[in-house]
Amino acid sequence: MEPYFFAAVGDVHGCMNRMNDLLAGWCKATGNTLAFVLQVGDFEAHRHEQDLATMAAPAKYRTLGDFKDYVSGYRQFLQPTYFIGGNHEPYGYLDTMPSGGELIDNCHYFGRAAVKKIKGQKIAGLSGIYVEDIYTSHRAPLERMSSTSNKAYIGFTENEVLQLLEAEPVDILLLHDWPKNIIHPEDKAMFQGRRRAIDISSIGNEPARILVDLLKPKLVLCGHMHFRYQRTIPHLSGGSTSLFCLADIRQEFKALAFFRVDEEGGISEVSTRR
Repeated sequence: MEPYFFAAVGDVHGCMNRMNDLLAGWCKATGNTLAFVLQVGDFEAHRHEQDLATMAAPAKYRTLGDFKDYVSGYRQFLQPTYFIGGNHEPYGYLDTMPSGGELIDNCHYFGRAAVKKIKGQKIAGLSGIYVEDIYTSHRAPLERMSSTSNKAYIGFTENEVLQLLEAEPVDILLLHDWPKNIIHPEDKAMFQGRRRAIDISSIGNEPARILVDLLKPKLVLCGHMHFRYQRTIPHLSGGSTSLFCLADIRQEFKALAFFRVDEEGGISEVSTRR
């Protein structure tokens, strides 16, 4: 296998121009090209106001964003870009393709739960966040969206988690929300008083942690908390997983991570800074 580079990106929230400009800047500064880009949810691929109306979010965060410029052809994704869904997505649009697909040239939605082989890497992606009622039952069918809260579509289900577990093992796991119990006790002070976190035990969800423990990926990528955190998770059976939780794109390089895949398929981080 010829070595290559790929990038991971945290929450974009419709700011595709900023994401692509940062990626292009890294490529220009390093002289490297990116084989593909992986994005961990809250991508917000709104084509128009009708899509925007199907996103669960407070009114002050409902903005159309840049995706319309890519749909029109005014801008282009320069690398194949693969994204999972977060809790702020136009699911009225994305759920018309629950198994995923290419939205426009070089922009691919992973689907609700899917495993894809990309440049030799087996990559599993789970869209949405953990919502107990959705997880233990079912999401409302898409045809009921006009009479149902948009929040009824933001969660993943137990069947979707089980579907990914059948793919064991994988090389890379894409999650939006963090797995449970991933924060090292020595890092506790980093999280005190942060949004969505009263204490470290409240961060993340158990189904995502099960995926990490049983799929044993080389690399886990997640977003959601708009905070960069990185650590190595050891497995009781041996080996370990490198975890990268990425910030939102407004924090620029805290939202990005770059990796090199070597001749044997091994993955290692390379410098994020240009």
